[in-house]
Amino acid sequence: MNFATPTAVAATLAALTAAADGTAAPAVASKPAPSAGQHPDIIVIMTDQQTAGAMSCAGNPWVRTPAMDALAADGVRFTRAYCPYPLSGPCRASLVTGRMPFEVGAADNGIRPSAEALREGIGHRMSAAGYECLYAGKWHVPEVNLPDSGTGFRRISKMDDPTLAAACDAALGACDGRKPLFLVASLLNPHEICEYGRNETLQYGELEPFATGECPNLPANFMPSTYAAEALTLERAASPRYHDTGTYTEDDWRRYLYAYYRFVERVDHEVGRLIEVLKKYRLYDDAVILFLSDHGDGAAAHGWNQKWNLQEEVINVPLIVKSPKGAGLRGAVNAAALSNVGLDLYATVCDYAGVSPDAGRYRGRSLRPVAEGRAETLHEEVFVETLLSGVGMRGWSIVGPRYKYVLYQWGRNREALYDLQSDPGEMVNLAVDRRYFGELVRLRRALYEWGVRIGEQRLIRNLRPWAGSEE
Repeated sequence: MNFATPTAVAATLAALTAAADGTAAPAVASKPAPSAGQHPDIIVIMTDQQTAGAMSCAGNPWVRTPAMDALAADGVRFTRAYCPYPLSGPCRASLVTGRMPFEVGAADNGIRPSAEALREGIGHRMSAAGYECLYAGKWHVPEVNLPDSGTGFRRISKMDDPTLAAACDAALGACDGRKPLFLVASLLNPHEICEYGRNETLQYGELEPFATGECPNLPANFMPSTYAAEALTLERAASPRYHDTGTYTEDDWRRYLYAYYRFVERVDHEVGRLIEVLKKYRLYDDAVILFLSDHGDGAAAHGWNQKWNLQEEVINVPLIVKSPKGAGLRGAVNAAALSNVGLDLYATVCDYAGVSPDAGRYRGRSLRPVAEGRAETLHEEVFVETLLSGVGMRGWSIVGPRYKYVLYQWGRNREALYDLQSDPGEMVNLAVDRRYFGELVRLRRALYEWGVRIGEQRLIRNLRPWAGSEE
């Protein structure tokens, strides 16, 4: 399968969604509108490895995402949304369990969350609340595809982006509509950038040939920051299969970006087809729709590809919440509400379903008040954790309204402090600047206290000399 150039991709959303599988068929009245007091249908649409800026509605001139843009026009786009962990398996474990990956034992890809956490997973929660729980596409908790049992969901398709909309069409056509619907539609792309970077065969077909002159320019933060963490240099060297860009020229990086945005457009095409299916069954208007990605991609910033590290391009992800028609803001952009999508998706879905998880165990906050215009902010800070698996090194970050603090376990320049307001590209590490010592100490302490709350002994041990005391 070959995909078109950006000019062809610029066709209208209607043209994109008139696919051969018939998802653009005339609407049918299979689902009545919810009555007063009834909990709404909830749809979660998730991409894989999409950085927050990889949407045309985010002002990116190098990519065209009409389906994502249309969702944003009908809801609220959150610009300060962060993943809990920049890797699929741990992040998805958090999305399913509503807790941090460390808390549920999912420290890396291939590691299953604890049985106790899975028993309280979102599928079981929603099923117990009376929802019909359907899952389509990539699962990766840790199996790529949803297991046959034990999740609270019924699998309606395995991971296969081009057939996901048709599978949802068939499943929704078979629903009797007596229960409210909880549907998760999880797509692979733009994750194909991983295979592209390794010169492997692409999952859904090769790109059409393109010239370097068509490619984006390099980002303004293409070069490393001052006092960049040695940990990242060591990780690149230890994991050549994943960081296979050591011999890249500047033009190679431009071609990487071109390919990445074409994979974003591939997934936007599938999002558009899925939205047409929802409209066909009259689900779109009255449903809550949450759109997000599990983590981002380095996208050439600081010469980084892939995920794992704690730079903004990797941990800042797209997040859109579309409320039921007439119940929320439309076309709004929120730049104030800090969100941890792993914790907050769980809390948001529970809120709409009328479920109240134990606040002592579940630290997420519902996005609903912000989406409905009743609040402007969410968390004071959000926390992200990671593992640089090539060198076996943990890392943590705390992101506040203005400043961001990063800590790796060892190596030179293992601390970083960035002013995201004046330096959004994270080019100047302020951790060495005595004028910012007070802010550095404050964020060290906040990160230490977070480690105490979740029982992360390695984090506590790393910060105790600076921020803590013997307990």
